[in-house]
Amino acid sequence: MSILNNNKKYEITLSAIAVNDKLNKDHKACGISFTNNKEIYLPLCGCGNMPVLHRRLLELLSNQKEAINVNINSFLKLANPDHQQTIVNSFFTIDDFLTNKYSLKTTKSKRIEHNFIIDAIKYANLIKIAKVITEAENLSKTLMVMPSNYLTVDEFERIVKNKFQGLKNIKFSVLHKSELTKKKMGLILAVGKASPKVNEPRIIVVEYNNTPSKKKIALVGKGIIFDTGGLHLKPGESMTGMHGDMSGAALTLASIYAMAKLNINANVVGVAALATNEISADAYRVNDVITSYSGKTVEILNTDAEGRLALADGIAYAKRDLKANTIMTVATLTGAICIALGETYTGIWTSNDALWSSVSEASILAGESLWRMPFHYEYQNAIVNNTKIADLANITSTRFAGSNTAAEFLHVFADGTNFIHADIAGSNEYHKEFIPILVKTMLYLTKNFK
Repeated sequence: MSILNNNKKYEITLSAIAVNDKLNKDHKACGISFTNNKEIYLPLCGCGNMPVLHRRLLELLSNQKEAINVNINSFLKLANPDHQQTIVNSFFTIDDFLTNKYSLKTTKSKRIEHNFIIDAIKYANLIKIAKVITEAENLSKTLMVMPSNYLTVDEFERIVKNKFQGLKNIKFSVLHKSELTKKKMGLILAVGKASPKVNEPRIIVVEYNNTPSKKKIALVGKGIIFDTGGLHLKPGESMTGMHGDMSGAALTLASIYAMAKLNINANVVGVAALATNEISADAYRVNDVITSYSGKTVEILNTDAEGRLALADGIAYAKRDLKANTIMTVATLTGAICIALGETYTGIWTSNDALWSSVSEASILAGESLWRMPFHYEYQNAIVNNTKIADLANITSTRFAGSNTAAEFLHVFADGTNFIHADIAGSNEYHKEFIPILVKTMLYLTKNFK
């Protein structure tokens, strides 16, 4: 990306156009781009739906085979002032997603460097913030893409520790296997029982404290570095891409990195529950009953429902030890959410309407699409009543409402604390590429939390 204040570098230019503009009326387009004399126009219908705009920009720019000029000034001129930061964020983060890719290829492919036309003086602060968010998203994207033979649990810890080093108001700590054992965190230890030493389970804790307020949000991320399914071994096709099963951990920590770099006034803690779900003679088995950190017992009925186990101990730690009064989990948790919402929406569960309002408002500023999903006592009963020997089972007896019952499993461990759950199993991909979803939503949720 290059930034030239008002200079056109290439022949074709992408610009915004008002929906009531005569040129747009002549083409009878609303929200659908059209081309006219080497100009690509995107009509803005009120410029109010930021998630839709972000998606359309992603589609437009990803379909360009050659570099073009992008007249960001034209979008900002038509935008509500409250949405100007969102628009600049979208252009910068989309450009980074499309051009700044982690690769182990010996021959590097040519990068398409679009030319951003933006008043770099007038919008200097918007650009500064967008660059920080882009850096944070790139951190998470890189971790998500790295193969698991490169990104071990040890390496994940090393990378994020180095990234946070020297940042103000940050405390970085790790509960290694010995500490997990002392604390009797049985669930995450069970998931990682078959792992070699470089992949031993652990919980990374990143605390960001920058306000005297007693409000503290915990962002608990699923960090399964690779998921074979355990003894419930995944079929080959389903195992492809499971190096990205740690996306929740990468995204939550990346968002806190952005918070620290932007010096926002908030108290936030990131809890990354890391493990690998592998196979050996030591692997945890079906019908094992495991005691969680909360004290609740869980019967294992499927070893491929491991993410919720690691998260459950992370939730209990955030509540008991870190004294968080709001907990949000982010996880590639279920295939069921992909069937329900595809790649377009992130499924969101909240324990009350006020929390939904907060996270929904944050997603609009982030330009990210969320869909509210239901908590219901029948879903919880399906988990609790599916075992005769423990407090709850890790799956239900049917495949019905799989993402809802998984969310209710986590909800049990929040145990009355304000709770948000995000299932990103579909939305963390765009055309089979991992995308850094929710980094901005978590940033704005925390920044504006009431």
